[in-house]
Amino acid sequence: MGFSGWIRLGGAQAGVFVFGALCWAAAGAGHVATALVCAVAGLILINILLLNQRRRQSPVQRAPDATFASEQSRRRLGALVDETPSPLLLQEEDGRLIAVNRAARQMFDVSSELPVATRWALLGPGDRLDSLRGQIDWAGGRYAIHKARLDHALLAILIDITPEVRAAEASALRDLLKVLNHELMNALTPVASMSRSALELIDDNTPESLATARGALRTVVARTEGLVGFVDSYRILTRLPPPDTRPIALGPFADEVARSFRAQWDRHGVSFELRTDIAGAIAVMDAEQIRLCLTNLLNNAAEAAFDSAQPRVRLALTLAGHQVEVAIEDSGRGIETAMAETIFLPFYTTKANGTGVGLSLARQILQGHGSSLVLRPPGELGGAHFCFALPRPANAANPWEAN
Repeated sequence: MGFSGWIRLGGAQAGVFVFGALCWAAAGAGHVATALVCAVAGLILINILLLNQRRRQSPVQRAPDATFASEQSRRRLGALVDETPSPLLLQEEDGRLIAVNRAARQMFDVSSELPVATRWALLGPGDRLDSLRGQIDWAGGRYAIHKARLDHALLAILIDITPEVRAAEASALRDLLKVLNHELMNALTPVASMSRSALELIDDNTPESLATARGALRTVVARTEGLVGFVDSYRILTRLPPPDTRPIALGPFADEVARSFRAQWDRHGVSFELRTDIAGAIAVMDAEQIRLCLTNLLNNAAEAAFDSAQPRVRLALTLAGHQVEVAIEDSGRGIETAMAETIFLPFYTTKANGTGVGLSLARQILQGHGSSLVLRPPGELGGAHFCFALPRPANAANPWEAN
Protein backbone atom coordinates (compact mmCIF):
# COMPACT_ATOMS: atom_id res chain seq x y z
CA MET A 1 0.00 0.00 0.00
CA GLY A 2 1.30 3.48 -0.98
CA PHE A 3 1.45 6.65 1.15
CA SER A 4 -1.89 7.92 -0.16
CA GLY A 5 -3.48 4.60 0.72
CA TRP A 6 -2.29 4.88 4.29
CA ILE A 7 -3.72 8.44 4.45
CA ARG A 8 -7.11 7.17 3.25
CA LEU A 9 -7.07 4.32 5.74
CA GLY A 10 -6.19 6.65 8.62
CA GLY A 11 -8.97 9.03 7.61
CA ALA A 12 -11.50 6.19 7.51
CA GLN A 13 -10.47 5.06 10.98
CA ALA A 14 -10.81 8.63 12.32
CA GLY A 15 -14.21 8.92 10.64
CA VAL A 16 -15.42 5.75 12.35
CA PHE A 17 -14.33 7.21 15.71
CA VAL A 18 -16.05 10.55 15.02
CA PHE A 19 -19.30 9.03 13.77
CA GLY A 20 -19.32 6.63 16.72
CA ALA A 21 -18.94 9.52 19.15
CA LEU A 22 -21.66 11.52 17.40
CA CYS A 23 -23.99 8.51 17.41
CA TRP A 24 -23.46 8.07 21.15
CA ALA A 25 -23.98 11.77 21.85
CA ALA A 26 -27.11 11.98 19.68
CA ALA A 27 -28.62 8.91 21.29
CA GLY A 28 -27.89 10.35 24.75
CA ALA A 29 -29.61 13.61 23.77
CA GLY A 30 -32.65 11.81 22.41
CA HIS A 31 -31.95 12.65 18.71
CA VAL A 32 -32.77 9.20 17.34
CA ALA A 33 -32.67 10.13 13.65
CA THR A 34 -29.27 11.77 13.97
CA ALA A 35 -27.96 8.77 15.89
CA LEU A 36 -29.17 6.41 13.12
CA VAL A 37 -27.47 8.47 10.40
CA CYS A 38 -24.20 8.49 12.35
CA ALA A 39 -24.47 4.73 12.93
CA VAL A 40 -25.01 4.04 9.19
CA ALA A 41 -22.07 6.27 8.26
CA GLY A 42 -19.91 4.50 10.82
CA LEU A 43 -20.92 1.08 9.43
CA ILE A 44 -20.02 2.21 5.91
CA LEU A 45 -16.59 3.31 7.08
CA ILE A 46 -16.14 0.01 8.97
CA ASN A 47 -16.91 -1.89 5.72
CA ILE A 48 -14.34 0.25 3.93
CA LEU A 49 -11.80 -0.59 6.62
CA LEU A 50 -12.55 -4.33 6.36
CA LEU A 51 -12.32 -4.24 2.55
CA ASN A 52 -8.94 -2.53 2.69
CA GLN A 53 -7.77 -5.04 5.27
CA ARG A 54 -8.74 -7.94 3.00
CA ARG A 55 -6.98 -6.32 0.07
CA ARG A 56 -3.82 -5.97 2.13
CA GLN A 57 -3.99 -9.59 3.28
CA SER A 58 -5.06 -11.19 -0.01
CA PRO A 59 -1.52 -11.57 -1.47
CA VAL A 60 -0.41 -13.20 1.76
CA GLN A 61 -3.45 -15.46 1.75
CA ARG A 62 -2.99 -16.42 -1.90
CA ALA A 63 0.70 -17.24 -1.48
CA PRO A 64 0.10 -20.48 0.46
CA ASP A 65 -2.43 -21.54 -2.20
CA ALA A 66 0.06 -20.90 -4.99
CA THR A 67 2.81 -22.67 -3.06
CA PHE A 68 0.54 -25.65 -2.47
CA ALA A 69 -0.37 -25.86 -6.17
CA SER A 70 3.31 -25.65 -7.14
CA GLU A 71 4.17 -28.37 -4.63
CA GLN A 72 1.38 -30.56 -6.02
CA SER A 73 2.73 -30.14 -9.56
CA ARG A 74 6.24 -30.95 -8.41
CA ARG A 75 5.08 -34.08 -6.63
CA ARG A 76 3.01 -35.16 -9.61
CA LEU A 77 6.02 -34.74 -11.91
CA GLY A 78 8.24 -36.60 -9.44
CA ALA A 79 5.77 -39.48 -9.31
CA LEU A 80 5.66 -39.68 -13.11
CA VAL A 81 9.47 -39.73 -13.31
CA ASP A 82 9.68 -42.33 -10.55
CA GLU A 83 7.21 -44.60 -12.37
CA THR A 84 9.01 -44.32 -15.70
CA PRO A 85 9.87 -47.91 -16.71
CA SER A 86 13.27 -46.99 -18.14
CA PRO A 87 16.10 -46.49 -15.59
CA LEU A 88 17.28 -42.88 -15.34
CA LEU A 89 20.80 -41.94 -14.20
CA LEU A 90 22.04 -38.45 -13.42
CA GLN A 91 25.70 -37.53 -13.06
CA GLU A 92 26.53 -34.18 -11.50
CA GLU A 93 29.69 -32.16 -11.96
CA ASP A 94 31.27 -33.65 -8.84
CA GLY A 95 31.07 -37.12 -10.42
CA ARG A 96 28.31 -38.51 -8.21
CA LEU A 97 26.00 -40.87 -10.10
CA ILE A 98 22.38 -40.79 -8.92
CA ALA A 99 19.67 -43.36 -9.59
CA VAL A 100 16.82 -40.96 -10.37
CA ASN A 101 13.81 -43.27 -10.45
CA ARG A 102 12.59 -46.57 -9.06
CA ALA A 103 13.67 -48.58 -12.13
CA ALA A 104 17.25 -47.33 -11.73
CA ARG A 105 17.28 -47.98 -7.98
CA GLN A 106 16.08 -51.54 -8.53
CA MET A 107 18.49 -52.12 -11.41
CA PHE A 108 21.55 -51.10 -9.36
CA ASP A 109 20.16 -52.08 -5.93
CA VAL A 110 20.71 -48.66 -4.37
CA SER A 111 18.56 -46.12 -2.54
CA SER A 112 19.99 -43.10 -4.35
CA GLU A 113 23.69 -42.72 -5.17
CA LEU A 114 25.62 -45.54 -6.88
CA PRO A 115 28.66 -46.70 -4.87
CA VAL A 116 32.12 -46.28 -6.36
CA ALA A 117 32.55 -49.98 -7.24
CA THR A 118 29.24 -50.08 -9.14
CA ARG A 119 30.02 -46.79 -10.84
CA TRP A 120 33.39 -48.05 -12.05
CA ALA A 121 31.92 -51.33 -13.23
CA LEU A 122 29.40 -49.38 -15.29
CA LEU A 123 31.50 -46.46 -16.52
CA GLY A 124 35.02 -47.90 -16.55
CA PRO A 125 38.21 -45.99 -15.66
CA GLY A 126 36.90 -42.76 -17.20
CA ASP A 127 34.21 -42.66 -14.51
CA ARG A 128 32.04 -40.35 -16.62
CA LEU A 129 28.54 -40.99 -17.90
CA ASP A 130 29.35 -39.43 -21.26
CA SER A 131 31.90 -42.20 -21.89
CA LEU A 132 29.09 -44.72 -22.37
CA ARG A 133 28.33 -45.41 -26.01
CA GLY A 134 25.59 -47.33 -27.76
CA GLN A 135 24.68 -50.25 -25.52
CA ILE A 136 25.66 -51.84 -22.22
CA ASP A 137 25.17 -55.26 -20.65
CA TRP A 138 24.05 -55.30 -17.02
CA ALA A 139 22.60 -58.04 -14.80
CA GLY A 140 21.78 -60.27 -17.76
CA GLY A 141 20.07 -57.51 -19.75
CA ARG A 142 21.03 -55.36 -22.71
CA TYR A 143 20.31 -51.61 -22.58
CA ALA A 144 20.46 -48.90 -25.22
CA ILE A 145 21.74 -45.57 -23.90
CA HIS A 146 20.28 -42.15 -24.68
CA LYS A 147 21.77 -39.05 -23.05
CA ALA A 148 20.62 -35.48 -22.50
CA ARG A 149 22.72 -32.56 -21.29
CA LEU A 150 21.18 -30.56 -18.43
CA ASP A 151 22.47 -27.55 -16.49
CA HIS A 152 25.61 -28.77 -14.71
CA ALA A 153 24.59 -32.44 -15.10
CA LEU A 154 24.14 -35.26 -17.60
CA LEU A 155 21.03 -37.45 -17.74
CA ALA A 156 21.12 -40.96 -19.22
CA ILE A 157 18.06 -43.03 -20.11
CA LEU A 158 18.63 -46.80 -20.25
CA ILE A 159 16.14 -48.54 -22.53
CA ASP A 160 15.82 -52.30 -22.10
CA ILE A 161 16.33 -53.95 -25.49
CA THR A 162 16.80 -57.47 -24.11
CA PRO A 163 13.73 -58.86 -25.98
CA GLU A 164 15.06 -57.48 -29.26
CA VAL A 165 18.50 -58.93 -28.51
CA ARG A 166 17.01 -62.33 -27.75
CA ALA A 167 15.10 -62.22 -31.01
CA ALA A 168 18.37 -61.39 -32.76
CA GLU A 169 20.07 -64.29 -30.97
CA ALA A 170 17.32 -66.64 -32.15
CA SER A 171 17.88 -65.35 -35.66
CA ALA A 172 21.63 -65.86 -35.18
CA LEU A 173 20.97 -69.46 -34.11
CA ARG A 174 19.05 -70.05 -37.33
CA ASP A 175 21.95 -68.51 -39.24
CA LEU A 176 24.34 -70.77 -37.32
CA LEU A 177 22.39 -73.86 -38.34
CA LYS A 178 22.52 -72.68 -41.94
CA VAL A 179 26.29 -72.24 -41.63
CA LEU A 180 26.68 -75.71 -40.14
CA ASN A 181 24.62 -77.23 -42.92
CA HIS A 182 26.57 -75.30 -45.55
CA GLU A 183 30.00 -76.21 -44.13
CA LEU A 184 29.15 -79.87 -43.64
CA MET A 185 27.66 -80.26 -47.10
CA ASN A 186 30.56 -78.41 -48.73
CA ALA A 187 33.01 -80.76 -47.02
CA LEU A 188 31.14 -84.05 -47.35
CA THR A 189 29.90 -83.78 -50.94
CA PRO A 190 33.37 -83.70 -52.59
CA VAL A 191 34.67 -86.27 -50.09
CA ALA A 192 31.98 -88.72 -51.13
CA SER A 193 32.53 -88.00 -54.82
CA MET A 194 36.33 -88.34 -54.69
CA SER A 195 36.11 -91.47 -52.55
CA ARG A 196 33.97 -93.16 -55.21
CA SER A 197 36.38 -92.03 -57.92
CA ALA A 198 39.35 -93.38 -55.95
CA LEU A 199 37.65 -96.77 -55.59
CA GLU A 200 37.02 -96.94 -59.33
CA LEU A 201 40.61 -95.96 -60.09
CA ILE A 202 41.97 -98.57 -57.69
CA ASP A 203 39.87 -101.21 -59.44
CA ASP A 204 41.57 -100.29 -62.73
CA ASN A 205 44.89 -101.19 -61.10
CA THR A 206 47.04 -99.31 -63.62
CA PRO A 207 50.00 -97.10 -62.61
CA GLU A 208 48.23 -94.01 -63.93
CA SER A 209 44.92 -94.76 -62.20
CA LEU A 210 46.65 -95.63 -58.92
CA ALA A 211 48.56 -92.32 -59.00
CA THR A 212 45.32 -90.46 -59.64
CA ALA A 213 43.63 -92.40 -56.83
CA ARG A 214 46.39 -91.45 -54.42
CA GLY A 215 45.92 -87.77 -55.35
CA ALA A 216 42.17 -88.07 -54.78
CA LEU A 217 42.72 -89.72 -51.40
CA ARG A 218 45.12 -86.95 -50.35
CA THR A 219 42.39 -84.43 -51.16
CA VAL A 220 39.90 -86.51 -49.16
CA VAL A 221 42.27 -86.51 -46.18
CA ALA A 222 42.75 -82.72 -46.40
CA ARG A 223 39.00 -82.11 -46.61
CA THR A 224 38.37 -84.49 -43.72
CA GLU A 225 40.98 -82.81 -41.53
CA GLY A 226 39.39 -79.44 -42.28
CA LEU A 227 36.01 -80.83 -41.29
CA VAL A 228 37.45 -82.25 -38.06
CA GLY A 229 38.90 -78.82 -37.23
CA PHE A 230 35.53 -77.21 -37.86
CA VAL A 231 33.75 -79.73 -35.62
CA ASP A 232 36.39 -79.24 -32.90
CA SER A 233 35.73 -75.49 -32.98
CA TYR A 234 32.02 -76.11 -32.62
CA ARG A 235 32.61 -78.56 -29.78
CA ILE A 236 34.68 -75.99 -27.88
CA LEU A 237 31.74 -73.58 -27.99
CA THR A 238 29.10 -76.10 -26.98
CA ARG A 239 31.10 -77.93 -24.29
CA LEU A 240 32.75 -75.09 -22.44
CA PRO A 241 32.65 -76.19 -18.78
CA PRO A 242 31.59 -73.86 -15.95
CA PRO A 243 34.55 -71.79 -14.73
CA ASP A 244 36.54 -73.15 -11.81
CA THR A 245 37.13 -69.77 -10.17
CA ARG A 246 39.71 -69.13 -7.48
CA PRO A 247 41.91 -66.20 -6.36
CA ILE A 248 44.70 -65.65 -8.90
CA ALA A 249 47.63 -63.22 -8.55
CA LEU A 250 47.28 -60.94 -11.56
CA GLY A 251 50.89 -59.76 -11.83
CA PRO A 252 52.47 -63.17 -12.62
CA PHE A 253 49.43 -64.13 -14.71
CA ALA A 254 49.74 -61.02 -16.92
CA ASP A 255 53.51 -61.54 -17.30
CA GLU A 256 52.93 -65.12 -18.45
CA VAL A 257 50.35 -64.03 -21.03
CA ALA A 258 52.77 -61.35 -22.28
CA ARG A 259 55.66 -63.84 -22.65
CA SER A 260 53.46 -66.24 -24.59
CA PHE A 261 52.29 -63.49 -26.95
CA ARG A 262 55.79 -62.16 -27.60
CA ALA A 263 57.10 -65.66 -28.30
CA GLN A 264 54.49 -66.02 -31.04
CA TRP A 265 54.40 -62.53 -32.56
CA ASP A 266 57.76 -60.81 -32.03
CA ARG A 267 59.22 -62.51 -35.10
CA HIS A 268 56.34 -61.11 -37.17
CA GLY A 269 57.18 -57.54 -36.16
CA VAL A 270 54.22 -56.94 -33.84
CA SER A 271 55.14 -54.57 -31.00
CA PHE A 272 53.50 -55.53 -27.70
CA GLU A 273 52.94 -53.32 -24.66
CA LEU A 274 51.77 -54.51 -21.25
CA ARG A 275 50.37 -51.78 -19.00
CA THR A 276 49.52 -52.73 -15.45
CA ASP A 277 48.41 -50.89 -12.33
CA ILE A 278 47.74 -54.00 -10.30
CA ALA A 279 50.61 -54.34 -7.84
CA GLY A 280 49.73 -57.26 -5.57
CA ALA A 281 46.17 -57.43 -6.91
CA ILE A 282 44.16 -60.66 -7.01
CA ALA A 283 41.20 -61.54 -9.23
CA VAL A 284 38.68 -64.33 -8.82
CA MET A 285 38.70 -66.30 -12.08
CA ASP A 286 39.35 -69.54 -13.91
CA ALA A 287 42.95 -68.94 -14.97
CA GLU A 288 42.89 -71.41 -17.88
CA GLN A 289 39.69 -70.01 -19.36
CA ILE A 290 40.77 -66.38 -19.00
CA ARG A 291 44.14 -67.26 -20.54
CA LEU A 292 42.30 -68.81 -23.50
CA CYS A 293 40.07 -65.73 -23.71
CA LEU A 294 43.04 -63.35 -23.73
CA THR A 295 44.95 -65.50 -26.23
CA ASN A 296 42.05 -65.29 -28.69
CA LEU A 297 41.64 -61.55 -28.22
CA LEU A 298 45.37 -60.81 -28.48
CA ASN A 299 45.82 -63.02 -31.55
CA ASN A 300 42.90 -61.25 -33.24
CA ALA A 301 44.47 -57.92 -32.31
CA ALA A 302 47.86 -58.95 -33.75
CA GLU A 303 46.30 -60.08 -37.03
CA ALA A 304 44.31 -56.84 -37.28
CA ALA A 305 47.41 -54.75 -36.51
CA PHE A 306 49.08 -55.97 -39.72
CA ASP A 307 46.90 -53.43 -41.53
CA SER A 308 49.03 -50.63 -40.04
CA ALA A 309 52.57 -49.56 -40.91
CA GLN A 310 53.75 -50.27 -37.36
CA PRO A 311 51.73 -53.15 -35.91
CA ARG A 312 51.06 -52.56 -32.21
CA VAL A 313 49.03 -54.39 -29.57
CA ARG A 314 48.41 -53.29 -26.00
CA LEU A 315 47.11 -55.20 -22.98
CA ALA A 316 46.16 -52.96 -20.04
CA LEU A 317 45.03 -54.04 -16.56
CA THR A 318 43.73 -51.36 -14.21
CA LEU A 319 42.26 -51.52 -10.73
CA ALA A 320 38.66 -50.31 -10.70
CA GLY A 321 37.33 -50.53 -7.16
CA HIS A 322 36.41 -54.13 -6.44
CA GLN A 323 37.10 -55.12 -10.05
CA VAL A 324 39.98 -55.23 -12.50
CA GLU A 325 39.41 -53.57 -15.86
CA VAL A 326 41.09 -55.41 -18.75
CA ALA A 327 41.52 -53.68 -22.12
CA ILE A 328 42.96 -54.96 -25.41
CA GLU A 329 43.80 -52.49 -28.20
CA ASP A 330 45.43 -52.74 -31.61
CA SER A 331 46.64 -50.34 -34.29
CA GLY A 332 44.52 -51.84 -37.07
CA ARG A 333 41.64 -50.30 -39.01
CA GLY A 334 39.14 -50.90 -36.22
CA ILE A 335 35.64 -52.33 -36.47
CA GLU A 336 32.77 -50.61 -38.24
CA THR A 337 29.77 -49.73 -36.10
CA ALA A 338 27.49 -51.81 -38.33
CA MET A 339 29.55 -54.90 -37.47
CA ALA A 340 29.64 -54.30 -33.70
CA GLU A 341 27.26 -57.20 -32.97
CA THR A 342 27.90 -59.38 -36.02
CA ILE A 343 31.52 -59.99 -35.03
CA PHE A 344 30.38 -61.94 -31.94
CA LEU A 345 28.32 -64.45 -33.92
CA PRO A 346 29.77 -67.99 -33.88
CA PHE A 347 31.71 -68.86 -37.05
CA TYR A 348 31.40 -65.34 -38.46
CA THR A 349 34.78 -64.25 -39.81
CA THR A 350 36.26 -61.82 -42.32
CA LYS A 351 39.57 -63.73 -42.50
CA ALA A 352 40.39 -66.09 -45.34
CA ASN A 353 41.47 -68.86 -42.96
CA GLY A 354 39.51 -67.78 -39.87
CA THR A 355 37.20 -70.07 -37.91
CA GLY A 356 34.93 -67.35 -36.52
CA VAL A 357 35.20 -68.85 -33.04
CA GLY A 358 37.63 -66.53 -31.18
CA LEU A 359 35.38 -63.62 -30.21
CA SER A 360 32.35 -65.83 -29.62
CA LEU A 361 34.38 -68.10 -27.33
CA ALA A 362 35.88 -65.12 -25.46
CA ARG A 363 32.42 -63.66 -24.85
CA GLN A 364 31.07 -67.02 -23.67
CA ILE A 365 33.98 -67.44 -21.23
CA LEU A 366 33.40 -63.98 -19.77
CA GLN A 367 29.66 -64.54 -19.45
CA GLY A 368 30.51 -67.59 -17.36
CA HIS A 369 32.50 -65.25 -15.09
CA GLY A 370 29.57 -62.84 -14.75
CA SER A 371 31.28 -60.34 -17.03
CA SER A 372 30.79 -59.22 -20.61
CA LEU A 373 33.03 -58.45 -23.55
CA VAL A 374 32.42 -54.89 -24.72
CA LEU A 375 33.59 -53.21 -27.89
CA ARG A 376 34.59 -49.66 -26.95
CA PRO A 377 35.35 -46.70 -29.23
CA PRO A 378 38.92 -46.69 -30.61
CA GLY A 379 41.55 -45.85 -28.00
CA GLU A 380 45.04 -44.40 -28.27
CA LEU A 381 46.21 -46.96 -30.85
CA GLY A 382 43.27 -46.19 -33.15
CA GLY A 383 42.08 -49.75 -33.83
CA ALA A 384 39.73 -52.19 -32.16
CA HIS A 385 39.31 -51.70 -28.41
CA PHE A 386 37.80 -54.50 -26.30
CA CYS A 387 37.20 -54.32 -22.54
CA PHE A 388 35.95 -56.57 -19.78
CA ALA A 389 36.09 -56.66 -15.98
CA LEU A 390 37.06 -59.38 -13.51
CA PRO A 391 35.92 -59.43 -9.86
CA ARG A 392 38.30 -59.11 -6.93
CA PRO A 393 37.92 -60.99 -3.64
CA ALA A 394 34.86 -59.81 -1.72
CA ASN A 395 36.75 -59.86 1.61
CA ALA A 396 39.47 -57.45 0.48
CA ALA A 397 39.88 -54.90 3.27
CA ASN A 398 40.89 -52.17 0.85
CA PRO A 399 39.41 -52.07 -2.66
CA TRP A 400 42.76 -50.83 -3.97
CA GLU A 401 44.95 -53.51 -2.42
CA ALA A 402 44.69 -57.28 -2.40
CA ASN A 403 44.99 -59.21 0.84
